[in-house]
Formats: sequence, C-alpha cells, structure tokens
Amino acid sequence: MRLLGSTWALAGVCAVASLLSGAASGSVVAKNVVVKVMERTGDKLFEQTLKYPATLDTVPKVKATTPLVITFDSLTTNDTLLSLDQAMVSFQRAGTEDDVALLARSAKGAGSYKMDISRKNYRRYFSSAPGIYSVALVLGAADHGGLFYELGNIEMVGSKGAKPKTPAVVYGPKPEIHHRFSEPQKMPNVFLSLIFTGLAVAPLVVLVGGWAQMGVNLNKLQLEPVGSVVFMGLVATYMVLAIAYWVGIKLFPTLAYALALALPTYLAGQYALSKRIEKDI
Repeated sequence: MRLLGSTWALAGVCAVASLLSGAASGSVVAKNVVVKVMERTGDKLFEQTLKYPATLDTVPKVKATTPLVITFDSLTTNDTLLSLDQAMVSFQRAGTEDDVALLARSAKGAGSYKMDISRKNYRRYFSSAPGIYSVALVLGAADHGGLFYELGNIEMVGSKGAKPKTPAVVYGPKPEIHHRFSEPQKMPNVFLSLIFTGLAVAPLVVLVGGWAQMGVNLNKLQLEPVGSVVFMGLVATYMVLAIAYWVGIKLFPTLAYALALALPTYLAGQYALSKRIEKDI
C-alpha cells in the first residue's frame, strides 16, 4: 500500500490517537525491533537489534536482490502482547515528500509482526527512485493509542534500466488541440448519376412498352378485381423493396422482406388466375 504525504503526518495521526485513548490501559510499545538485510539465499548482510528510541548505527544498502526485513513485537506498558489495528513501516525519501507505507503482517502470533520488501514491491516503489530513505514504524491500536518510532536511514539502490519517476500530475496549460475535419467524399458527376438512374428505370419502361405492342388487355382485370389488385399491389411492393435496397436497406433485411412477401404474392396470383379461368369457361 502506498501513502502520499509526509511521515510526520503519520506521526501526527499516532499522536492524536494517543490523546484520544487517555482512558486506555497503557500505550503501544515496540520491543525486539530487528532490522536485517538478507540475500535471497538467506545469508545476512546486515543485522541490528534496536531498543526504543535508538536508531541504526549505519546506513545499510538495500537492493532488489537483497530484501529488507524488519521484525518487532508490540506490547503494552505492562509487557502484555498486543494485537495492533495498524502496523506499517513508513519510508520517506530524503529531500522529497514521497512516502511509501508497507504493511507489517502478523508473524508468529499475537503481538509479533514482520515486514519484508518483496522484489515486486521493490521494483514498483524503489527501483526508479533510489536514494536515502528515512524508515519508521507507524503502529496503532484503538484502545492503546499509537507509536511513531524512527528507526534511522537506509539506502535504496536503483536497478539497472529503471526509468526515473516523473510527476504523476503536471499543472499548467495543455497543448492546443487543432481539430481537423474529414474532407467530404468526392461524388460522381450529376450527369453520370442521371444516366445511371435512367438505365435503372429503362427495364420498367421497356416492359410497359412491350405490353402495349403485344396488345395486352388490362380491362379484363375487372373480372376479378380483388385478386388482381392484391396481386399487382404485391408486385409493386417488390419494386418498392428493390428501390429501398438501392437507397439504403442492407442485403439481409431486404431478403427477409422478400421472403415474407413471396407466399402472399404466390397465393394472390394463383387465386386471381384461377378465378379468371373459371369465368372464361
């Protein structure tokens, strides 16, 4: 977990917690505080046991391959093991307000805690921000107040190839946005469009002209007006559907509408022709 702000702000929180717990039975005490820098194989590179309020004698170096481990016991002033509501180790980078707080987890039982920096957390928080860090325990319990214990300084060594951190928020004017609208599509010449429309209408004109030359007698449609009107209306609907497909309806909806009209058109045509034949006989 990462907290933004100063470690002194965390100290203030602990102080307020201590004042609010004036009626509590004792305050938080940290004992058996051990700071270790270890190899992944388990070999110790640095180890020092601290007694409050003592700090580290030297500045140990920590790398991604040599994790930092801090263990401690939390007790009351009566030397009773205490389970904490908050147990964190705060790292504040020198010369900045960058602050990282890592959770210390319960280790062997109630009152014993351990914090170790995994390789993942090291790369996430420290690889790109090397330097000297001030380390402190930030402890708190609802009924016993809090404790802010500065352990001393450690040096975080950056990893090769790690990019330096950049500020997450940059204040100031943003670059001007220049909108560029897409250019209108080039349309064909109006004369060409009229020629294409004429060619599309030509088959209908040829059909009507052919009927006229063949001497088609449309007056006999009156012999069965209902069936003939329905049949011719469905045929005209097919023509409208073809025009609609040309204008903008997609292929599959057009086919669906055509299939829906097929059966009524067939039945209407069969009915009209059968009635015509009956009346001719």
